[in-house]
Formats: sequence, C-alpha cells, structure tokens
Amino acid sequence: MMPKHLLILGLLGSLTACGLTSTQAVYEQIRAQERAKAVGTSVLPGTGLPPYDAYQKERTDPKPPAR
Repeated sequence: MMPKHLLILGLLGSLTACGLTSTQAVYEQIRAQERAKAVGTSVLPGTGLPPYDAYQKERTDPKPPAR
C-alpha cells in the first residue's frame, strides 16, 4: 500500500495544477466558443467579445461616479 505522505503529496500537486488555468485562458475560450456559435448566422464578424487586453483594461479603469 502507498504511504500516506505520498498520497497527500500527489493530491497537493494536482490541486496546484488546477490553479494554472488563468482567467485569460478561460476568457479566450469563451470568445472562441462565441465565434464558433456565430458561424453561419447573420452576426457580423468583430461584434463579439473584445480581446482579453481590452476587457481587462475596461475592468480596471475607474468608472465615472453614477448620477
């Protein structure tokens, strides 16, 4: 039987691998899915989600105060 410390080490290693998926990778995958769904429809190219850099800039820029 495998020692418990090796099992725990393996589990911790697999948990850290889950953290390697970045928010940018998730966002780009969503963009790709949206583009794939738009193929063959009347949706114009370029009307989908912006690139990740533009999205991140939009999120971090301070918004004007609401009136």
